[in-house]
Amino acid sequence: MGAYLCLPETANYLCCSESANYLCCPQKNYRVATENPPKRSAKVPFRLSWYERHILRKHWVDTVLAQDPHIFLHTMVNSISDSPRLLDIIACKLYHPDFACISEWPKLKRMASGNCQFFTKQIVDNHLDEDLVRKDSFIHIQYAAYGFKPFFLDIWQLNMLKLAEGCEFPKAHEKQVFMKAFKTLLAFLCTVMVMEYEDSMQLIRHTEREYRKNELIASMV
Repeated sequence: MGAYLCLPETANYLCCSESANYLCCPQKNYRVATENPPKRSAKVPFRLSWYERHILRKHWVDTVLAQDPHIFLHTMVNSISDSPRLLDIIACKLYHPDFACISEWPKLKRMASGNCQFFTKQIVDNHLDEDLVRKDSFIHIQYAAYGFKPFFLDIWQLNMLKLAEGCEFPKAHEKQVFMKAFKTLLAFLCTVMVMEYEDSMQLIRHTEREYRKNELIASMV
């Protein structure tokens, strides 16, 4: 295994979700235990007050997305500009679009659209209910397939906060509350993603070792 895991864009994968019985790797599908150990990410605290959730719901669509409907795409472009190696990971070193038109890259647009839908679902539809956010967060680990490291998630998070900070709010106090709550939400989701990725990679390495051991035993029989 390399430093990160690249998956073909056109393939369908089961990616270490609670409902999956198979673990993805670039070349083979390995059977893994159906009973998963307790997730470390389940212990990550989710600290948002009722008022903070209210402010996030109030301004997410009507203020932030209304002023910057492509905020997730802009965040990705800015993050790649800050760390060009991020482009290698997203593209799996197979294709490099011209940076001048990178915002039109279909793969990047799909990633940004998926993230926007995920955040909007949690804030608007799920009302930031902790159980629902945790459940969806465990499943929504799409970045794990691209091998995002904590360093890249930090860059992404900072750029996301900068763009949200640039939006105009009707009341300064509500903007202050929104930014504090949004930072808390981003930190929670990124922490969960890092833990899920690390656990997934650990399971892949363990499964590969078991697979090689079984192949060796079979060759000796």
